[in-house]
Amino acid sequence: MDPIDITPAAKAVVQTTNGGSIRAAVWTTAIVSVIGCVSLIIKQWGPWQIIAGNQRRADIEGMGKRIAELEARLDKQATDHAVKLDQERVQHSAEIQIMRHRMNNLDQCLTMLLALIELDPSKASDAATKVRQMRERQEINEAVEKGAIVGARFAAPAISED
Repeated sequence: MDPIDITPAAKAVVQTTNGGSIRAAVWTTAIVSVIGCVSLIIKQWGPWQIIAGNQRRADIEGMGKRIAELEARLDKQATDHAVKLDQERVQHSAEIQIMRHRMNNLDQCLTMLLALIELDPSKASDAATKVRQMRERQEINEAVEKGAIVGARFAAPAISED
């Protein structure tokens, strides 16, 4: 028989029995794996940045829309509030005007009663009756004025509250 020809593959197997080639293979595999991982990360870095940038852009646009909606809502509320304040100012002004008118009427009645009593104290009862009739007419007029104010409240446009 021919002597056994030891091929290079067999020499590698023989060498692995004493551990020489396994270390080299492990180090080679580790280095190749690290290079592969680094190249994969480098290759994917660009798309990751694009995805992250798109997400940030979408978030910023969403926040911008939300801010615009909130600003519009706030502007509407401010406008509605200003209108309501103006209506209340007009209403309070009318109420104060009625109060002044009433005070003037009362003052006028008291002054007239005193003047009639001073002219003829014996006719104080007649003077009181005349002043009472005058007051009744004034009270009817005051009630009409108050009714006009209440009617104006109901006629004022309703302000929507969001």
